[in-house]
Amino acid sequence: MDFLALYKPIDNFDLGWGLRVTDVGYTNIRPGEDYPPRHHPDPYMFTWQTGRQLANWQIVFIGRGEGVIETAGAGAIELESGDVFVLFPGEWHRYRPKESTGWTERWCGFSGAYASQVMGAFFSVESPVVKGVDRTVVRRRLRTVAKLFMDGRTSSVPSLVAETIGLLTDVAPFAARANGAYFNAIAAVCDELASRFSENIDLEDLSRRHGMSYPLLRRLFKAQTGFSPHAYVMEIRLNRAKALLRNTTRSVKEIAVATGFSSLAYFTATFKNRLGASPRAWRVSKT
Repeated sequence: MDFLALYKPIDNFDLGWGLRVTDVGYTNIRPGEDYPPRHHPDPYMFTWQTGRQLANWQIVFIGRGEGVIETAGAGAIELESGDVFVLFPGEWHRYRPKESTGWTERWCGFSGAYASQVMGAFFSVESPVVKGVDRTVVRRRLRTVAKLFMDGRTSSVPSLVAETIGLLTDVAPFAARANGAYFNAIAAVCDELASRFSENIDLEDLSRRHGMSYPLLRRLFKAQTGFSPHAYVMEIRLNRAKALLRNTTRSVKEIAVATGFSSLAYFTATFKNRLGASPRAWRVSKT
């Protein structure tokens, strides 16, 4: 069989898992054949001239052959047998095999809150191609996902979700290794924010000094820490303020200044919104 391409709408049962498979497929493109083939629905079709944007994630595995992928975030990257590439929601892209080699491709598309968390933590639009995966494991996993997807029964959904999570588990460590420079940069940003929490830090400048744009820093930072950079600093400030309120006799105003708040009113409002009591009331309750 030269191709398999299956798509389905999302039902309510799928929504509860945090990861829902939207499409699966397999295509064997022989040398010189047109690409992409015409057996996909309109939202998934594209031409090399126009490219496309998807509403969901896709993981694509090249089992044989060579080609190229080009994305808005990464530019053009050569592909070879055994490579995996990741397509991101809303990210413009296009890809195709070399005419001289053709290729075989297997893919799985998915969306959901859990999927977004995992993909945001381990994958980057700047490095969509993942090399070094165990091709036997990934091929087998994609075959199993396709089989469960074709089954179509509600009772198969838990196994389908588990196998898709397994696919992410198979690929994510190799993606994280490729993106190691970014993850090391986020660790350095965490250290700097922790040491300078009382200062008014220019986050755009901080991003540039660590080799990335602020939108990228914010996305990777939140994926790794669970906080935006601003929220991370605020958490440190409030924890430090609680320690000073509990263990010193310094005034609330002095503590506000020491922990980087621009005014007593701002400190009081932030503290009360976060902890449900004003700094003075909280201090009394802890003594």
